[in-house]
Amino acid sequence: MSVLDDLLRQKAEIEARILDARAQEIDRLKLEFAFLALKLRELNGLPKPLVDLFTDKGGTFNSFRALNVKKP
Repeated sequence: MSVLDDLLRQKAEIEARILDARAQEIDRLKLEFAFLALKLRELNGLPKPLVDLFTDKGGTFNSFRALNVKKP
């Protein structure tokens, strides 16, 4: 295997690890945001546009469903 082939393989592995770490961080932040939105809603501190965003047609507020995350 040439040096170039080895470096390209390493680059591909690093890029895959970066994408995986990015996806995990996004999921963690979305979950954190969903909890924060729920707490702010309970305290009537969530801005109206966000309340509307997280409220479905039936009038149910659910930041977890809107952000497509599951409660742990």
